[in-house]
Amino acid sequence: MVIQNKGRSILDRDRVLFWGGIIFALTQLLLPIFMNLIDLQLRAIHVILGISLASLAYPYGKPDQENKKITFWDICIIAIIIVANVNIFLKAMKIYMIPGSGTTVDLIIGTLLIIVILDAARRSVGWAIPIFVGVLFLYVFLGPKLSGIWRLPGLSWRFVLNSVYFSALGIYGSITGMSATFIAMFIIFGSLISGAGGGKTFIDIALALTGKYRGGPAKTAVVSSALFGSISGSGVANVVVTGSYTIPLMKRLGYNPDFAGAVEAIASTGGGITPPIMSVAAFIMAEFLGIPYLKIIVYALIPCLLYYTGVFAGVHFETVRLGLAAVPENEIPTWESILKFKRLAALIIPMAVLLYFIGIGRALIFAGFYACVAVIVVFILSDLSSEGLKDTLIKIRDGLSEGGLALCKIVPILASVGILVNMIGITGIAPKLSSVIFELGGDNLLLALFIATIIPFILGTSLPVVPTYILSISILAPSLIRLGVDQIALHLFFIYWAILGGVTPPTCTQAIVAAGIAKGNWFKTAIISVKLGIVAFVIPYFFVLNPALVGRSDTIPVITYTVSAFFGAILMAYGFFGRVKGNLNSIFRFIYVGSGFLMMCPNHILSIIGVVVILPILFYQYNLTKRIELAKSE
Repeated sequence: MVIQNKGRSILDRDRVLFWGGIIFALTQLLLPIFMNLIDLQLRAIHVILGISLASLAYPYGKPDQENKKITFWDICIIAIIIVANVNIFLKAMKIYMIPGSGTTVDLIIGTLLIIVILDAARRSVGWAIPIFVGVLFLYVFLGPKLSGIWRLPGLSWRFVLNSVYFSALGIYGSITGMSATFIAMFIIFGSLISGAGGGKTFIDIALALTGKYRGGPAKTAVVSSALFGSISGSGVANVVVTGSYTIPLMKRLGYNPDFAGAVEAIASTGGGITPPIMSVAAFIMAEFLGIPYLKIIVYALIPCLLYYTGVFAGVHFETVRLGLAAVPENEIPTWESILKFKRLAALIIPMAVLLYFIGIGRALIFAGFYACVAVIVVFILSDLSSEGLKDTLIKIRDGLSEGGLALCKIVPILASVGILVNMIGITGIAPKLSSVIFELGGDNLLLALFIATIIPFILGTSLPVVPTYILSISILAPSLIRLGVDQIALHLFFIYWAILGGVTPPTCTQAIVAAGIAKGNWFKTAIISVKLGIVAFVIPYFFVLNPALVGRSDTIPVITYTVSAFFGAILMAYGFFGRVKGNLNSIFRFIYVGSGFLMMCPNHILSIIGVVVILPILFYQYNLTKRIELAKSE
């Protein structure tokens, strides 16, 4: 986004957002590294800049010409944000030393800030989080009048407001702490990589790898989206960057618009679970569990491979069924044009720097900082001519602005989630929900998982990945861990269900954006996305039931279950998209999907049953195909 500043008013909203994004990005890059601030002080600065910019980025009313200017109401809201956070900044030591000591004035200011933050979250992602928070505040009021496990001891409003505002919990708790440190670093890192031309480079690499093969356009979308998504961490951004090229290419070469949009949507969604960078949720997972991030990468690898095996196989079978061709040779970039220092250095060197510092045990915030510095330095060194240097500095400036604005849009969400998590803690709602899950599921882990899926599924259709994951873990993890679930498998389970909201109706943000680019039907696009990504909807249950599918077992079980699941994913894709011959088409498709499902189960007996069921069908299909080909030749 390049903003022309000439002739602009100082109250121009776009101008303030552009330069505000740069200031926010630079503050988040430099302040945690070079300034020795108390945690609360850093978080207060983060909230001031993040919520203020978010309030401007999501103005009240319709986005008409009047909203191009900053209004008096905007200034009032920003004034509340500044006053409330400066108050925390100046009283940080008092908050740590005398918890719950907020005066009436402090709590009035805090109440106004809570309202502003929840309203910013509403304008950002809708009513979901404000409603959840409102219900819990209402529960504080009504709880003493309820009976049974839902009865709540009386909590004073002074206690609640102190906990939410005037403490190192709630607004300024660990979630905002993560947002102010390594989450900010990695969002800015992704924006700098994108500004350095990462999206186009990933598309060209994917074209060179897959373009010449049958189904090349769709396979290019899968590969490029996986590559770019592992850096960007945003499914929607992934769809926009890679889909703007791959979707028109797929349509031009014969793919149905709904299928073209679905391929891009489901491939982009998977970027959040694709090593080595994955998504911000994976870094939060490492922080929650206190384990090295590189181990998270290893654990996520097998499910990711199975996910993209299913997507890639579905694309291939649909291409074969439709008889579509590869990308024309003159549109496929050569490796000579790709493998240039200027194009690859700003991708490979920063990622290597990031993984090196993570590998030697440095804190995520420092690893992210060094990676951001590496992007900037390498990008500048790639072209030292006067014209090239000017162009590079403009792209770095724009990348910083985009990074700051991307960050500000999640600050109200994460601050609101911090409030929600704090309210869950002080009301004791999590163990009460655990009791309900135990009552409904008993000792049946699979049934308990199905029940537990409801919350991340509902949250994921209206919230981004990070808040969905954090809330799901906060509310549901205790009850499932009591059933003996592997913690790492459980965290990955909730990350998967958090990302799947992007393609699951009714909201399905990625599918809607992809359908818009493809000019297709968003609902059909979403349904095809679900079919292409069917592996992602079943594999989380399997790796929780048997952690061998996340590499947490002996070598032989890991290999055998992974190989069986690999072929199972292909069979399921064939059942949905393959060219099934014969009068029993629908029945055969059902058998293919069912057999694939059984082969994906991490259970030797079920896998063998799947093989036994599908072998006669494969044999029948093979003979039928031979007879048809023989008849044609005669």
